[in-house]
Amino acid sequence: MEFYSTTDVGKKRKNNEDCYSNYNSEEFNLFIVADGMGGYSAGEIASNLAVNIIKDYIISNFDKENIFDVIAEAVKKANDYILKESYKKEECRGMGTTIVIALIVEDLLYYSNVGDSRIYTYFENKLNQISKDHSYVQELLDLGAITEEDAKFYPKNLVTSAVGTEDRYKINIDKIPLKKDEYILLCTDGLTDLIDDVDIEDVLQNEYEVKESCEILQYMANSTGGYDNITITIIKY
Repeated sequence: MEFYSTTDVGKKRKNNEDCYSNYNSEEFNLFIVADGMGGYSAGEIASNLAVNIIKDYIISNFDKENIFDVIAEAVKKANDYILKESYKKEECRGMGTTIVIALIVEDLLYYSNVGDSRIYTYFENKLNQISKDHSYVQELLDLGAITEEDAKFYPKNLVTSAVGTEDRYKINIDKIPLKKDEYILLCTDGLTDLIDDVDIEDVLQNEYEVKESCEILQYMANSTGGYDNITITIIKY
């Protein structure tokens, strides 16, 4: 298995509120990406807390027979802790974070997301988004109120669920089998708000090393405006 991660502040932001972590062991491989939100530096605090709490909980409580439950409880621990911390300091009030998790166990990918950070798979020249955004635009699409073409003109940064902002939140958890030479991409919306899926697909079709693919995608997002922090993890299974 090959993997690489990159994170960049972008062209417009002063702070990088994204965070990522990669962990590998004989039992499993864990990859997490988060995109924080909140007041000055609060988003950075929230994303770091979420990534580290979730990682530590999964490592300490990994159970091959109950992986969905372990992921769900890890996210709940992070949500509860961040929410509690947000009330301790005025400047942290309302902080929260998106989260996307990829947990590889043998030939299975267990994945989860809260918010609009995404996870894709890429195999045989086809990019497939397997996470589902918790966003205002996605809700309109689900209702049939707008088309995919209309969605391009709606604000993309309005999330309907996040870790740490409320007691209740929406979470997606699922699993799929992995195939040899399949790619997995985790990223924040600093990439996907600026780069279309077809352009991501074009980069992966070139079969660069994973490090080079990450760096090319980061460069493309910055070249298109770099309006947000950009974090990307690519895994070749």
